[in-house]
Amino acid sequence: MLPLKNKTVLVTRSENQASEFILKLEKLGATTIALPLITTSAINQTELLQKVSNNNFNWIVFTSPNAVKFFFETISAKNITSKIAAVGSKTKEDLEAIGLTIDFIPTQFSAKQLAIEIPTEKGETFFIPRSNLAKNDAVAILENRKCKIETLAIYENTSVNHSKEELITISNQLIDFITFTSGSTIKAFTQLGIEIANEKVICIGPETEKAAIQNNIKVTATANPHTIDGMIEAIKKILH
Repeated sequence: MLPLKNKTVLVTRSENQASEFILKLEKLGATTIALPLITTSAINQTELLQKVSNNNFNWIVFTSPNAVKFFFETISAKNITSKIAAVGSKTKEDLEAIGLTIDFIPTQFSAKQLAIEIPTEKGETFFIPRSNLAKNDAVAILENRKCKIETLAIYENTSVNHSKEELITISNQLIDFITFTSGSTIKAFTQLGIEIANEKVICIGPETEKAAIQNNIKVTATANPHTIDGMIEAIKKILH
């Protein structure tokens, strides 16, 4: 039996990340509509190389698969001697796929929870490669724990422009679920002026949910765990 048969899901994830999510949804019978709202690209590659070459950090913290992707486009995994922390199972999988051992993963998949739980001592050094839109909650927590933190934006999120015709075509379709995997997708969605009628909104985690609420978008469910698999499970629960 296909639990998502006759259901249509709008996927707003960036084009280079959406394929796995779409495949999983379609295997369960869903019809999917791809509306990539953000695109990601590398920035500050020279600065990244210098920072990693000139420092011997106790920890490097990866907060997303994108952070892994853009970090190791510039840095060789063979040169990493720091302990590795990962936010989330997908980030962990991507790191392990290039031969790295993960020293810490938090009980809840958020950077804030990682900063609270990670075993660390006063004066330990952390490097957090991240997006240009990353928040500083985790940094503040680690600094309060007397750690030394360095961050660098190594990739940027840019909104994707869609024509009025594209948006009209999508809005004329009957959509059951709209999925958001980041605050960036929420922001881009709001800027496009798309109206939500009876669609149920599924967010990947609490930060995305928070961004939705701030933009007056009613959230039907938030995934737990904060993964695309968690989002699919949230949809299945709503339908049963």
